[in-house]
Amino acid sequence: SFASPASASSPATSSKRSYDATTMPQDQEEASRAAADEDKRRRNTAASARFRVKKKQREQALEKNNREMADKLAALGARVAELEKENKWLKGLVIEKNNSAGNGTGRVEELYRKHTAETSQGEGRSTAERTDGVGTESAGAGDA
Repeated sequence: SFASPASASSPATSSKRSYDATTMPQDQEEASRAAADEDKRRRNTAASARFRVKKKQREQALEKNNREMADKLAALGARVAELEKENKWLKGLVIEKNNSAGNGTGRVEELYRKHTAETSQGEGRSTAERTDGVGTESAGAGDA
């Protein structure tokens, strides 16, 4: 921005020419180049700082999302375990009712006590019983 129109159009070999009023001295050209380089460096540093801030914000958002999904997964896993226990208990009731048509009320009470005891113990999901379904692979499916 300091160069005159004559020096901007002159070739790089202008230092071989003799000094006149239209050309800038060598030290002023170097000073303007140094100022331009310094300005470029400052702008680059500022851009890098903005990028680092945005990257940190993106990472924090991803970590928050990850924590939320992990919490949802844990809640859904607990719900599935609860429903599996309830299902098992209800199947037992139906089977017991079908096997003893009428005099199985004592067995129903026993099954209910067993169910409430299992529920209070906080028995976890059994992964050994089931290996097929959504999100799982059978032994042969992963090889194909």
